[in-house]
Amino acid sequence: MSGRLTANEVAERLGVELATVYAYASRGSLTRHAGPDGRSSAYDADEVELLARRARPRSTRRRPGAVDVVIGTTVSEIGDGWVRYRDHDLIDLVTWARFEDACQLLWTGDLAEPEPTPDPSDGSERDRLAVVAAVERATAALPSQAPVTARLVTGAAAASPWIPRATTTESSVLGASLVVEALIASLPLLGRAAPDGASVAGRLWPRVSEQAPTPARLRALDTTLVLLAEHELATSTLAVRVAASTRAKPAEAVMAGLGTASGPFHGRAAVRVHRRLAEGLGPSSADALGGFGHPVHEVGDPRFAPMLERVLAIASPRRREVIERYVATPPGAEPPNCDAALGALGFAAAGEPGITEAIFVIARTAGWLAHAFEEADEVPVRFRGRTLYRGPR
Repeated sequence: MSGRLTANEVAERLGVELATVYAYASRGSLTRHAGPDGRSSAYDADEVELLARRARPRSTRRRPGAVDVVIGTTVSEIGDGWVRYRDHDLIDLVTWARFEDACQLLWTGDLAEPEPTPDPSDGSERDRLAVVAAVERATAALPSQAPVTARLVTGAAAASPWIPRATTTESSVLGASLVVEALIASLPLLGRAAPDGASVAGRLWPRVSEQAPTPARLRALDTTLVLLAEHELATSTLAVRVAASTRAKPAEAVMAGLGTASGPFHGRAAVRVHRRLAEGLGPSSADALGGFGHPVHEVGDPRFAPMLERVLAIASPRRREVIERYVATPPGAEPPNCDAALGALGFAAAGEPGITEAIFVIARTAGWLAHAFEEADEVPVRFRGRTLYRGPR
C-alpha cells in the first residue's frame, strides 16, 4: 500500500468515526498532511495500514525535538500494557518458555523443539568452543576493572570472524546463537563453569553471581531474559536495523546496539536501581532513571510483575524487604517498570553493579538479531535522515 488517503478513507479502513481519526492525529498515532486543495487532510497509507494492524493504537507522549520512525515488522508488537512476540502474548509465553524458546520464536517464527545435548563432534559445537576461546583470549587483555560495555564489545568483535553471514534460516540461527555465546563468554567467571549442555541461563549465571545456580535462581534469570528479549523498535533496535541495512554482519550489527544500549537512559537504567538497593536507599527520583514509568506502558509495564515475582523468590529476607520498600510506588509516581525489577535481580543475586547491563543486552540480542535478519530482506541503506540547517548563513 502506498500514497495518501483522505480522512473518510482512513475512517473506513480503521472502522472508526471521523472524530476518532482526528483524535488519532492529535495524539500522534497518525500524521496529518495537507490535502491537494490545501484545506483538507491526507494521511500516509502505509502509516494507516500499520495502525490498522494493531489491536489498539497507542498514544505517544512526545518531547520537544522527538523523532518518530515507523517501519513494518513481524517480529513483535507492543501497546499500553501488553507485548507480543510474533503474535504470542509475552506474559503467557513466559509462564513456560526458556530463553532458547524465545530466541527460536523471534529468529524463525516457530517455537523451538527441545534441544538435544550438544555433541562435541558436531560442527556447531566446535564453532561454539572456538568462539568461546577467541573471546576469552581477547577479553583477557582488558584491565580487570574494564566496564561491562567494553567487555561485551570486545567479545562481539573477537567472535565476528567465526560467525557466518546470515544467508539461510539455519545459518541465521547458528550465527545468532554464537553471538549470544560470545557475549556470555566476555564476562568474567565468578563461580564454577556450567556443565556441558547447560541452558543459556545456566551458562550466564556463574558470570552474574557467586551464588550457587539453584533451580529458582536459574528460573529468575531465564524469566528475565525472556521478558527483555524484544520490545519493538527501541532505540538500540533501531541502531541495529540501521547497521543491518548496510549489510553489516550479525556481530557488527549487535555492536551498534551495544553502543546505544550503554547509555543511562536505556541499557544501563537498571544499574542506578541496583546501586540504590545495594546502599539501602529508596528511589532518588520516581522517573525512568529510578525505575518508574514507561513512555508506552502508561497503565504499567507488564514485564515488571512476573520478573519481580521470580526475583523475590530468590532474595534473602533482608534483601527482599529492601526491594519491596523500593518498588512501593511513591505518592503521585507512575508504576515501576522492568528496570526496577532488573535492578532488583542484580541486588538479589549479590552481583556487582553493572551486571544488569550485561543481562539486558544478552537478552535483547535475541530481538536485535531478529530485526537484523528481517532488515536483510529490505532495500539496502534505506535509512537516510535529513537535517534542517540551523547555523549561520
